Amino acid sequence: MAVVISVANQKGGVGKTTLTMNLAYALSAMGRKVLVVDIDPQFNLTFGLIGMDVLQYGNSNVGTLMTRESDIEDTIVEVRENLHLVPSHLNLSAKEIEIINAYNRERRLEKALLPVLPDYDYVLIDNPPSMGIFLVNSLTASDYVLIPLELSYFGVIGMQLMFNLMRMIRQETNENLKLLGLVPNKFTRQTKVPKMRLKELRETYPDAPILTTIPKAIALEKAQSQGMSIFEFEGDGRAARAFKKLAREVVEIVEG
Repeated sequence: MAVVISVANQKGGVGKTTLTMNLAYALSAMGRKVLVVDIDPQFNLTFGLIGMDVLQYGNSNVGTLMTRESDIEDTIVEVRENLHLVPSHLNLSAKEIEIINAYNRERRLEKALLPVLPDYDYVLIDNPPSMGIFLVNSLTASDYVLIPLELSYFGVIGMQLMFNLMRMIRQETNENLKLLGLVPNKFTRQTKVPKMRLKELRETYPDAPILTTIPKAIALEKAQSQGMSIFEFEGDGRAARAFKKLAREVVEIVEG
């Protein structure tokens, strides 16, 4: 049965999509069967994985899945061996109102994914940077939350918003939701500020696991702009090594 992990942070620009994509590639390279779900109306993950083919999935995407206009088996797209995708689409924003007004709206994604969970080892969900019905659905369907963040003042302070939301989800829709860890992203050693913020993060949230830091790397930006994982673009670089290490940490925590 798949372990479902939401990659989430209510703050934008922290690298959720980059993290989801490259962690999925790293896990699939380790022999795990991975399904990635793009529940962000901006569909950056979908575009990164399948490019302009995103336009072909107007009738079979995460939005139509949650409005029950398509079945999960007809919505999954094979990206490569061990890596599949439930795509987002241009029309996802238009589906939001329909989902908000639907019965049992918080559990639409959970129920949609249920039939295929035995077919995968991991389901990774890429989320929008806002607290809305899509993020609530994602956290309700998940076993764990993985939180990328930038080591800036507002990035560290903003963590409390995510912890407040997770507490609410535990109380209302998913009492078993757990924090998998925090992933400091776009880390640089060129100034003292990131190190100082990392120290503050450890002091402020002593019980929160802090996983591998992902370096700030131009290769990551170039890879994403070309619709490639870091492993395809620069497989022997420090960013690729960091994502491999992160994948090993995730497996160790989840699988013991």
